[in-house]
Amino acid sequence: MPYRNPSSQSAGRVVPTLALTFTLSSSIREAQRLWPAKRRSLLGRGLSALLLMLACGVMSSATANAQTTLFSATSVPLTIDHGNPDPTEVGVKFKSDSTGYITGVRFYKASKNVGIHHGHIWSVSGTLLGSAEFTNETASGWQQVKFATPVHITANTVYIASYWAPSGHFSMDPNYFASKGVNNAPLHALQNGVNGGNGVYIHASKSNFPNANYESSNFWVDVIFSTQTTAADPQLKVSATTMNFGSIAVGSSTTASITLTSSGTSPLTISSGAVSGTGFSLTAGTFPTTLNPNSSMTLQVEFKPTASGAKTGKLTIGSNSTTGSSSVVTLSGTGGAANPELKVSATTLAFGSVAVNTATTGSVTLTSSGTSAVTVNSASISGTGFSIVGGTFPVTLNPNQTLAVKLQFKPTASGSDSGKLTVSSNSTSGSPATVTLSGTGTATDERVDLSWSAPNSSSDPVAGYDIYRAVGSGAFQLINSGIDTKTTYVDTSVVAGKTYNYLVKSVDKSGVESTGSNEISVAVP
Repeated sequence: MPYRNPSSQSAGRVVPTLALTFTLSSSIREAQRLWPAKRRSLLGRGLSALLLMLACGVMSSATANAQTTLFSATSVPLTIDHGNPDPTEVGVKFKSDSTGYITGVRFYKASKNVGIHHGHIWSVSGTLLGSAEFTNETASGWQQVKFATPVHITANTVYIASYWAPSGHFSMDPNYFASKGVNNAPLHALQNGVNGGNGVYIHASKSNFPNANYESSNFWVDVIFSTQTTAADPQLKVSATTMNFGSIAVGSSTTASITLTSSGTSPLTISSGAVSGTGFSLTAGTFPTTLNPNSSMTLQVEFKPTASGAKTGKLTIGSNSTTGSSSVVTLSGTGGAANPELKVSATTLAFGSVAVNTATTGSVTLTSSGTSAVTVNSASISGTGFSIVGGTFPVTLNPNQTLAVKLQFKPTASGSDSGKLTVSSNSTSGSPATVTLSGTGTATDERVDLSWSAPNSSSDPVAGYDIYRAVGSGAFQLINSGIDTKTTYVDTSVVAGKTYNYLVKSVDKSGVESTGSNEISVAVP
């Protein structure tokens, strides 16, 4: 159908004032074959609509950074994919009212228009003035590339902008320039006949100067014009185009980071970041964010599969980058079967010989050795003198995470002791896990030697003595099993680190005790 400019509508009825003449021809005047799309007759489309097409040009406003293009960002070809698969250079003749610089080239892309594209600026006589390779293209829509060095153009001089489509499938609207041009001052795409034919092309095995014309066609090639040498140029650089999370057990999660860098000459605005695909989510990143040149920000993506099997997704980043308004990072990962496993560092723990009432410690390490998190529900201990002094339960350990369980042995009497640590979990390798404990309590070598003097005189003869001891501030207790007939006593039941108090009482043959002696205090080191 004829091109319509939706922004140009009469306030009243349309009065046809133009004399319309046109010729439909199936012949190609040039020597080259272009494979035109199926012809669509302009008859029957309505005279007023055709007059509107002829009377109106395509307009787009200059951008805020003083850059101008022929077509607006919302302009779309009528025939996005012409269908011709031949390698072709397609272009447009244009001029500017003002002297300035062409900072880059744009073109509208069909999904089958694949391969490496190159943008060019030529003089009308065929001299190549500038060239650049398109990068970071989207699957379809407007594509844009910046020249490393802006191309200087002179006012009111005709130039050609083109791009190389190595796989064909370029956009093409026949008769577009037959009776009108595209005017967005200071830029103008020429009407056919102003300077030869417009809508130029060449079929060739490699990029070449497009000097042929077919049916005044619009191949949807555009330029970016600026009156300044260095126009504002925000650019986005993404640290990777793919993120593979590998195999992750169902119910578990892992994260990966990607860095966004402002690599242009002016501030970059990152307007959005969206993640698609089951199990993928964006966990770090704030939008919108403005990055000054050479500054960066980090996005963090999480993969948490809810079912087994291969998963794919996409991270789409929106920005005002001149290399493309959206950048895509492909996401992939595999959900594996849940497999929590618990590994215990030892099956036995021997504390060795330990002095009675003295504590010593040891530990065993619990490791999550499976492909998914393991939950340790409880840990219990049995056996005289054994206890858990470090480790809180229940606890969940992610794969490769560890936990140390600290155990204590404090014998209360001499001799061998045994016990058992029991650890319960959801491990697929078996639960509970047990650790056999052993240790020996040994008597200490500490002793207190006591001596005292017998009474000088007593009306009741002394038969012997009773010895009393208090531990710290405790009560005195008799420690000898029978009357001690000597004036000495050895206490071998003391332990290091405690303080003992002693006193002695005389006993007659009837077992009657005297009052106590003076008290002495002994600290056993």
